[in-house]
Amino acid sequence: MGKLYDRTVRKLIKERPSVRHADGNGLYLMTPKRGEPYWMLRYTTPTTKLRREYTIGKVEDWSLADARDEAARLRIAIKREGADPVQEREKVNKNPFKTLNDLYADYYEVRKKEISSHEKEKSLYEREIGRRIGKMELNKISPVDISKILRDVANGYDDHLPRPTISNDLMRLLKNLFDHGITLNVTRNNPASPFRPRHAGGSEKPANFPMTEPEVIEFFSRLRKIPAQFSRENYLACALLIATCTRKMELLAAPWSEFDLENRIWYLPEERTKKRRAIDIPLAEPAVEWLNELKVRSCGSDWVFPARRITKKARTPHVCENTLNHALKKLFEGGFFSFDKRRVHDLRGTARTQMGRMKIRDSIAQRCLNQIPGNRTDSIYNKDAYFDERREAHDKLSQWLAPIVNGEPFHNTDNQ
Repeated sequence: MGKLYDRTVRKLIKERPSVRHADGNGLYLMTPKRGEPYWMLRYTTPTTKLRREYTIGKVEDWSLADARDEAARLRIAIKREGADPVQEREKVNKNPFKTLNDLYADYYEVRKKEISSHEKEKSLYEREIGRRIGKMELNKISPVDISKILRDVANGYDDHLPRPTISNDLMRLLKNLFDHGITLNVTRNNPASPFRPRHAGGSEKPANFPMTEPEVIEFFSRLRKIPAQFSRENYLACALLIATCTRKMELLAAPWSEFDLENRIWYLPEERTKKRRAIDIPLAEPAVEWLNELKVRSCGSDWVFPARRITKKARTPHVCENTLNHALKKLFEGGFFSFDKRRVHDLRGTARTQMGRMKIRDSIAQRCLNQIPGNRTDSIYNKDAYFDERREAHDKLSQWLAPIVNGEPFHNTDNQ
């Protein structure tokens, strides 16, 4: 128990007989002749043995009990961790990252160089994290704040349906973000580190549901019959995603400058790939024909799939990432197909599965998907792009796909 009492504190503040009043264990009530009274802790640094004075806060903001608790916490940190509260406060005052939004702005610059989906990640941060705790000071964010966000997204809130996968994405994002702060020495701990999938959206299984050959036939034959509901551009995008084995936005955000249609090559740069790995994609003849049609339909645009509506609010000059998703989602939810719902990403899985049916070597099929097989050492030393083998694989895949897409007589390979 200290020497001071609440009534004593009130009396000393009113009379101010002197400037410093000891409570014990280094805690003092300071009552300057001018200015507001405050609490101060005197301590000795464990390494340099310097005497320091640390201002805890104003008396109007800190009661005697609160000041004692804070002083006790600081003394433990000084003794056990070698902390220097004065030095740490100076670091905080010099720290350019006061809030979580400040830290994320720096983290975003790093992510732009690491992943092609940085804009999507930024949008997720702004919607679910930034608007809630983005303006909070870094040292005031606790695991409780993070748990609230993860649970809300996983279970659904307001008019949002439950989104367990997004909750897991947010958990990983927050962990990486605070780790970035620790790396920069602007945060002392990571309040997201204790969380696991069970605290967010639960364990996830790889979501890959490729279409069978009969389903591919039904998919394209039915889509051809509804050009008003599913545009020709969307139709050709689905065909090209299978023919080129690429990811959705690698194709939908592609500029014409990446294509050499005369030599049948698509030069996909590293900054637009998920793994930051450039690849020259051989284009089969049917793929070139579909791209030539899109060239006409793009009406002189620099983009293979230009934005459908050019407005001031348009985020990109090409179609947005949800255009194809929404178009397919409506049809599947309306029971337009006889088989279960598929995502746009399943078209890539369909291409990989069909290559397996065609007995294309796994090592070549993986490279067609820009996935380097083998261990890390192999990817470093083996620089052979297997371009000729990949061209043969893409040609074989397109020979199977073209009759289905173009509505021509088709020989069913599943019955072989």
